Amino acid sequence: MRITVDVRDVAPPGGECVVVDVFAPPPGPPPTGLLWWLLPGGGMSRRYWDLPGHSVARYLADRGHVAVTVDHLGVGESSVPDDPYLLTPHLVADVNAHVLQRLRDGDLPPTRAVVGCGHSAGAGLLVHQQARHGGCDAVALLGYGGRGMPEVLDPAAAAYADDPDGLRAALPGLVRDRFGTPLPDLDRRHGRDHTADDGVKGALARASAPLLGLVGLASMVPGSARDEIAALDVPVLLAHGDRDIGAPLAEVAPEFAHTGDLTLYRLADSGHHSVVSPNHSLLLERLVAWAGSVLARGAP
Repeated sequence: MRITVDVRDVAPPGGECVVVDVFAPPPGPPPTGLLWWLLPGGGMSRRYWDLPGHSVARYLADRGHVAVTVDHLGVGESSVPDDPYLLTPHLVADVNAHVLQRLRDGDLPPTRAVVGCGHSAGAGLLVHQQARHGGCDAVALLGYGGRGMPEVLDPAAAAYADDPDGLRAALPGLVRDRFGTPLPDLDRRHGRDHTADDGVKGALARASAPLLGLVGLASMVPGSARDEIAALDVPVLLAHGDRDIGAPLAEVAPEFAHTGDLTLYRLADSGHHSVVSPNHSLLLERLVAWAGSVLARGAP
């Protein structure tokens, strides 16, 4: 079910709506009462979670969960503000939090808990959303870590490592210099993910969208979400492919250890796009089992 949510109260001028798809359980499996809030990564639309033959959303719905896939403001079918340079990680996360609350207040069946799940830069947006607004009872972060990707940064951006306040002020200029536009339509080069076959690479290309430039660049700068990561107080699962990009899982984990309930999962024979890896079913099984476990422990 496609739903359009009015976000004019929290978005900059021109940012009128955010579009989501809701996948509800079919008749048969008993509903679990869990809602999965699925945020795509950089250069991807909400279709990332519903790829043919690799649909995370349908997998969850078939097992009694409600799954919501999101087009971030400025992405896919959602509105583009008049000034896309305003699409900072904080702004996009604030709008996403508003959308989740609006949906829970009116358009979704009652749920007992919300599991946030984001991929790559979308996981970074989930961290910002949770730190600033809460709303999720557990968060799963796929292919993400606070150490970013310093190896791909130019000296101007690299200078803001571990300086999140300075980076926020400098982001528009850094994005203008690097991309020339706040919404670059990049060649995502899905072929670099050697664990995906040609059919999957084609599906990823069809799910692609312009990159949220400020969000994407911030996610590559080490320490850009340092304060938001430190504010997390819900169970966290970090999942990386064994051939993932960015910092290794062992280097990322210490930043999240303060949560008190941290799960690490390394998926074999997987690149950055673990949801389409040959072992993607193992990842989905692990996500569902983890969510059931940590939320059961927190139940009254």
